[in-house]
Amino acid sequence: MKCERLIWALLLLPLALSCSEDDFTPSGTSGSTDPFSPGHRGAVEQVRNVMIMVSGGHNSLSGYLTDDLYEMADGYLPEGTAAETNAFVVLSRLPVNSLSTTSAPVLYRMYRTPEGTVVRDTLRRWTTEDRLFGGSVLHDALLTVRDRIPSKSYGMVLSSHASGWLPPGYYDNPSHFDTMKRGLTSIGQDLDSDVSVEMDLVDFADAIPYNLNYVVLDCCLSGGVEVAWSLRGKTDVVAFTQTETMADGFDYKKILERLLKEPVPNPLGVCQDFYNYYMGKSGVNQSATISLIDTRRMDVLAGVCKTLFEKYRTQISRLDGSSVQGYFRYDRHFFYDLRDILAHAGLSEKELEELDEALGECVLYKAATPFFMNGSQYGFSIRAHSGLSMYLPSRGSSFLDNYYKTHIAWNQATELVL
Repeated sequence: MKCERLIWALLLLPLALSCSEDDFTPSGTSGSTDPFSPGHRGAVEQVRNVMIMVSGGHNSLSGYLTDDLYEMADGYLPEGTAAETNAFVVLSRLPVNSLSTTSAPVLYRMYRTPEGTVVRDTLRRWTTEDRLFGGSVLHDALLTVRDRIPSKSYGMVLSSHASGWLPPGYYDNPSHFDTMKRGLTSIGQDLDSDVSVEMDLVDFADAIPYNLNYVVLDCCLSGGVEVAWSLRGKTDVVAFTQTETMADGFDYKKILERLLKEPVPNPLGVCQDFYNYYMGKSGVNQSATISLIDTRRMDVLAGVCKTLFEKYRTQISRLDGSSVQGYFRYDRHFFYDLRDILAHAGLSEKELEELDEALGECVLYKAATPFFMNGSQYGFSIRAHSGLSMYLPSRGSSFLDNYYKTHIAWNQATELVL
């Protein structure tokens, strides 16, 4: 999964659900071990759209994220020499040979020449002491892209480990939580030997220095109202998954066509491709949730929820969670369906209609397969899907309650936890 990019357990040992069947070579590389030829950087005065791929794979996802880049290099790429062209930029930190060999984050533009050669044109390189999800690398990279490649439209696709709004390390070991221990993170992970550098939700939002047209989070458990609310003013829309994400992730064969080749970036099409891809599978692999949220239109939802949280505080505090739609496995019970929480708290029909109207304001698209990992241990049915998950305090802990109150902007706006 992409909190383990959906990695599941056999006798509780992590095994990848899927992987690339064969190695392949992108067009124009002639079988080189480095699939990209060195390029000569030139001034790009104007482009129509810029897509920034943040490939945070210096961890157990390195093979998958490398395959994603190969898939994109083999499909549509902008022509680098064309005037006013689109631009595909990658911020990547992937291991050279193994996680024990430290590598440096690098920012490069990838394009195809008129002759068909795939070129990687380096814009900036950091040192081996820098971590993609540590310090200011992500922030500085986004500024570099804006300064070097002026555009009317910028969007970001981020692929790495994640665990939604949770504090760094908590998902991996909630019962003995210690932020100094190795664990999974809210957004992104750099893992060198046994040392994990991670970025929490607040730091991720702060790292975005200007408004993006879209953010696509190819990460497990990222599809919560807490994440969407934190990205207001950072992105117009966000696409993400409420459950874990299967090993294949998004449809990288089509994603550049959707976000660069089409006249206007089409994150809705990215979401539809994602859902259709997994609905076309069978058995345990037919597993997906996806939604597209307009972060600019969440105020109505926050206002409705604040009123309902106050009115039904006692009922919410008594929910045991067993009947509420959850999006988690292995008893990591920190992600429940927002609407289903309130429905089980006893809302009236009129209140449910008001809630649905508020959700309809900001949830532009939502889709889910009937089951998640059907037939496997800890698999579950998806009978309710509002497009947003949320923390259920009655299934949390005093530590999480305190973290939620002090770190999560959604709580400051709605007072779910007092």
